[in-house]
Amino acid sequence: MHLIVYMHPSKDSFNHAVLATYREALEQLGKEVVVRDLYRLPFAPLLTQTEYDRSLMNRYADDVQEEQAYVERAEAITFLFPVWWGGFPAIGKGYVDRVLAYGFAFELENEKPIPKMEGKPLGMIYTTGATRDVWESGQKDWMERLMKTAIADFCGFMQIPPLHLGHAVLADDNERKRMFASVRAYPDQFPIFRER
Repeated sequence: MHLIVYMHPSKDSFNHAVLATYREALEQLGKEVVVRDLYRLPFAPLLTQTEYDRSLMNRYADDVQEEQAYVERAEAITFLFPVWWGGFPAIGKGYVDRVLAYGFAFELENEKPIPKMEGKPLGMIYTTGATRDVWESGQKDWMERLMKTAIADFCGFMQIPPLHLGHAVLADDNERKRMFASVRAYPDQFPIFRER
């Protein structure tokens, strides 16, 4: 199963069209696809002190356990999101905080992380309003390195090269066609699809 963790509130957004295109591409490869649309779920992004304390004892809230079961069952995962203020929308950060929790996605030994995701492939498709050249002149490397180091490496995911779709708001039809073509080709980045 390929898990897509989707992080955009609007069904009329470019991100939603990207989601539909990506899902279709995966299904055409014969993959079962599960989309966890965080804005449509009863998922609270706030990690409370009580929940934090319980997570240190490997005790998780019901909604977190449900999401962790999807992560466990997935043979590959893709985060699909717009970049807002240099990273995930807040609900996506809350997903990472709560779902990729201590004891589930990693443990610590003498404050050194012990990853638990065992090389499960993790891809990222993200959009920005900035054009590719503007994005690549500054924030791209910083954000992608942070995602790789703080999420993929820390938890033991195999980071698939991220797909950036820039100029998402003002792109003309030809630009959007090129972007959708790159979305349809993105599954080729995952080893599980290259081995077919």
